[in-house]
Formats: sequence, structure tokens, C-alpha cells
Amino acid sequence: MKTHNFKLLLYFVSVWPFPLRSEGWQQQQPTNPIILFSQLLGRNPLNALMRRCAAHVTDSIESPPPSPTQLIILIPAFNEAERIPSTIACYRRELQTPTLAMLLVGPPKILVIDDGSSDYTYEVVTKTFSNDGTIQCIRLPYNQGKGAALAAGIDHISKVIQLQEQPHSDIDTLILTQDADGSGDLRYLPQMILILWKLLRQYDTESSSCIDSKVQPTNSFPAAMVVGNRNFNFFTPRGVTRWGFQTVVKLLMNDLRVQDSQCGYKLLTLSAARSLYKDLHLRGWSHDVEVLHRAKLLSIPIAEVPIDWEDKEGSKVVASGVAKVSLQMLWDVIRLRWNYSFTQAWQLSAPSAEEMDFF
Repeated sequence: MKTHNFKLLLYFVSVWPFPLRSEGWQQQQPTNPIILFSQLLGRNPLNALMRRCAAHVTDSIESPPPSPTQLIILIPAFNEAERIPSTIACYRRELQTPTLAMLLVGPPKILVIDDGSSDYTYEVVTKTFSNDGTIQCIRLPYNQGKGAALAAGIDHISKVIQLQEQPHSDIDTLILTQDADGSGDLRYLPQMILILWKLLRQYDTESSSCIDSKVQPTNSFPAAMVVGNRNFNFFTPRGVTRWGFQTVVKLLMNDLRVQDSQCGYKLLTLSAARSLYKDLHLRGWSHDVEVLHRAKLLSIPIAEVPIDWEDKEGSKVVASGVAKVSLQMLWDVIRLRWNYSFTQAWQLSAPSAEEMDFF
């Protein structure tokens, strides 16, 4: 009886609390207490026992994924020849975990998008990791902006899948967007994957229109997205401007269903990525706001996860001038609101016949 009660307690603790809002199913609580507790254990001798206990609980309460899943990490890079090798090497180490091996089919892949760099970013990546089949780099002819680089990476992935004649296979693809400086901590990735699966299951349960997700157009595919919420230091110039911009976004765009509208740490299904990044009007630093606004218009379910974030030296925002970038981003958000809501000059593109065949 005591053993049963203990397992029951662990069950409720492991799923506590996970309320999802009806509009977008936004996550309200920060993280799973078991995950927080495991991070506080440090080198305690009871670590192994607690990990086995947590694994047992996870195995007992987590149902299988909707379908076998592969992960591709997109890293837009502009003049990052010096630090991109260390960033990729760090990501490779963090991705080699038993937890991710259990959640995914095959090793995660990394796609670097060289956004028209004037240095040797492309050459450095291709030569340094030439013997690693999980790392690839593509190059844009000229600098187009972070949003445009991510859109090019998503389009490249879609074309590769089509060429491999896998658009109707049983393997789904998840896209994780990351920054080239490695500011985001990948230890939150397993949790984000599990949350994404929960969103998809809830969508499948509540949606009566989704008959066959593999052949439905983009706007009815059970897409979903999980974004990070950075715990940045407010008492810094970047912290103040970041808070100010987020406040302006909330005033101009109303509720985008997330607290942090500029976090580059996003996990999406491939169908969501194709819908949200296709033909972006804001192709630079402000593209995140348009992506979130499109997700709201399409009623794509979204959740937010608090993550650790470390602003690294050599930031392109700082190099370009924080004040200049902030003013440009403010103008972009004003244009976004005006053209989507008032003049309706900017519209979501309908899926083409080729895209409908893809799904």
C-alpha cells in the first residue's frame, strides 16, 4: 500500500502542474519539479537512484510519441568564422544524451545557414566538420537577415525530404532554431520535445477536422511550437532594451501568447515552420514577432518554457548598435501591425499545390 501511494505521489509530482490555456494552450508553470530537483542534486551519491526513479516514472506516464521523430537544429550565422566551431562542438556534446536518444530517431542534425558572410564562415564549417554527416552548411548569396536565413534553412530541409522521397514517411521532423553564439542551454530540449508532443496530442483530441494529417494542407496539419522564455539580467543595457521592446510588442500586437517575443530558442514541427517562415515580410531581427503573430492567426498551439540564457560577447546586436537596432525593430513592429491589421497589405500565403502534396 505504501509503495502504491509513493508511486502515485511521484506521478502527480511529475506531471504537476501543466495547465494549458484554451487559446493556444500556453504553458503557465515554469518546469517540471522533478527536473528542477534533479538539477539541484549536484554530485550527491543519491543521484543514480533518483535518476533511475525519475526514469521509471517517466517511462510509466509518458505515452509514445505521435510518430518516430528526427530533429534538425538550424543555426543562422553571419561572420561567425571564429566562434561557430566551438558552438557546434558544444551543441554536439549536449546532444549526446541517453534521453534524446530515447526520444528521437537517429542522431540530431545541425544545419548552419551562412547568411552571406564576408569572412570564412562557410569554409570553416565545411572543413572542420567534413567527416561528420550530421552537420551541414548552406550559403546564401548575400546578407538577408536572420529571419530570411532561417526561412532558407527550412526550405532547404523540405526540399531534401522531397528529394529523398520521404514526404509521406512515418518519420516526422522537428526544427529547433538556435543562435550561433550558443546562448541557449540545450538541456531544456527533452522537456520541450515532451511538451510539444502533449500539444499535438491535445490538438488531435480536440480537433474534429483533422482526418489524415499526412495529406492535409498546412493550415490543418497538427502543427505546434514551443518557445523559450529567457531569464536575462534586467540591470544591463541589453536587459533594459529587451524589456522595453517586449513591452512595446505587447502594446502594439496585443496578446501573442508568450512573454518573451524575441527568444531565438524555438522548437517547431516542420509543418509549423513552413507555414510561419514562408514569405516573411520582416526578414531581420524582428522576424520573431511576425512568426508569433502568424502562429496566432493560424491558431497554432504554442507553449513557453523558461530557459537559462547567457548573453555572449561578440553579439551582432551590440556590434550594430543597440539603439539603432532597437529603433529599427520598433519601426518593423509598427509596420507589422499596420499592414496586417489595418491595410491588410500583408497576408498569409495560401499553401501551393506542391506544398499540399508534400503533406
